[in-house]
Amino acid sequence: MELIVWRANLHIQIIRNVGYGNLEGKMAEILNPWIFVPHHHQGVHQEPLIDAHTRSPTQHNGVFKSEGILTFMGAPFCPPDRNKIREMDAKICFLGAPWDQGTIVRTGTSSGPHGIRQASSQYFPYMFEYDVDLMTFFNVVDCGDIPIVTGNNALSQQYICDYVTECLEAGAKVIVVGGDHSVPIPGARALSQYLTRRNPVGKMGYLHVDCHLDAAVDWAGIEITNASGPTEAFKLPNTSSRNMAHLGSRNGLNPKDWMDFWVDNDMPIYPMSEVVERGIEACGREILERAWDGTDAVYLSWDTDSIDCSCMPGTSCPESYGLKSREALAFARLAGEYGVDVLELAELSPIFDVSQMSAKLACNMIYHYLGSRASKLRSENKKP
Repeated sequence: MELIVWRANLHIQIIRNVGYGNLEGKMAEILNPWIFVPHHHQGVHQEPLIDAHTRSPTQHNGVFKSEGILTFMGAPFCPPDRNKIREMDAKICFLGAPWDQGTIVRTGTSSGPHGIRQASSQYFPYMFEYDVDLMTFFNVVDCGDIPIVTGNNALSQQYICDYVTECLEAGAKVIVVGGDHSVPIPGARALSQYLTRRNPVGKMGYLHVDCHLDAAVDWAGIEITNASGPTEAFKLPNTSSRNMAHLGSRNGLNPKDWMDFWVDNDMPIYPMSEVVERGIEACGREILERAWDGTDAVYLSWDTDSIDCSCMPGTSCPESYGLKSREALAFARLAGEYGVDVLELAELSPIFDVSQMSAKLACNMIYHYLGSRASKLRSENKKP
């Protein structure tokens, strides 16, 4: 309570300093424990305006190219606790999952969350295409990185499940950045369990966008690898094949048993050859509509290697003939139009990046998803 009062007093002082007049009578409108100071810069060079994060800087160098205390989008940090998240009225929680012990290819994805946060320090939260301040529209918070227990895959994945659960239980949607592509195993489990607690007969959709089909029932006996996300999601009690789909597969790292899993369970595959022929708009809408057909929640698992290696070199398994940047951002906008409960980006590996091009593209995928989502909600006169 003392913290809230302190923040309220700070807000009043800011209003007085910038000459907004006597607005103390409107404190009911602005008394919100979610208070944003651009990149946590404080002191004599702190930007005084409440909306300074959406405008060109006047004192310090603002949000652009200034990490400050590094969080995604410069958002306030919030402990990954459902009560704290509710207190801040956050509608979007960002989580880092610096985990790459489930990979069957090269490592480096444990730096993915840091890469995304660093890339976001080069952008304003204001998206002119949608005329929206993502920060304040969603009350975005960064809940930090999920702790990883080196050498204990099962426990580390349980922690991922627990952290995603806290965000969902707070009433927020989740953006989780890996980490290798075993992250959706505990991520989807968290959404499944959350949904079951609210609606025992509720259904969940699961979308898999990837260069690879990732349908290994196990990899040399191990079931929790980055090649096992869809097969593990298929086991969840409220997930049906009628609400699952894959997009983006190509090239030679797709064994026949992976193909058989999707075909035998009557789940559609949209390979890159079909995306190239029909377009991302048509294919993207079809998989999103399939995921939402009769379901109450959707998990979107998006591997960065779905994007062509010319645009996304900083991924664990770069491949040619993938989505180009424009197609990736177009799909992000489509996903925002439909909305998802958990958006997970996997396999970003900054150690292999070139001039931050991969991290910045991945960051923009999230920004355009949020911008499109905000635009859709506003068009329907809805709040997040």
